[in-house]
Amino acid sequence: MRPENETCIQKVQLDFPFFSDCGWDQGTTPWQRLTKTRGLTPDTLRQGQKFIMWRLERIASMMEILLDMHEDWQLVGQKDRILMETVSLDFNRALQVLRQNGFSDQEFILTVEYLRKWGML
Repeated sequence: MRPENETCIQKVQLDFPFFSDCGWDQGTTPWQRLTKTRGLTPDTLRQGQKFIMWRLERIASMMEILLDMHEDWQLVGQKDRILMETVSLDFNRALQVLRQNGFSDQEFILTVEYLRKWGML
């Protein structure tokens, strides 16, 4: 959306799921192995712990970057994800700052909803 557009409000939602592969560069994620295997071992659990710690650190880093650039976020914790929402920031700025800091588009889910401000679109 053009920043000067005055007919719409953008509702931007960034979704950070805990258990997606999202940039894990070591093949199948340990979480996927844990939930789809019958022969669990202590090492499998330790690898799962390593993955979860890595993923939560990545999410925390993205949240810090976004909170530093813009203060008007609503944060919602759910059982398997963190949601960040705002209506006062253009989503292109959020994407740009995340990419500049080394995060890929596979590490989050972006949803943009346009709400009519007034009149006809």
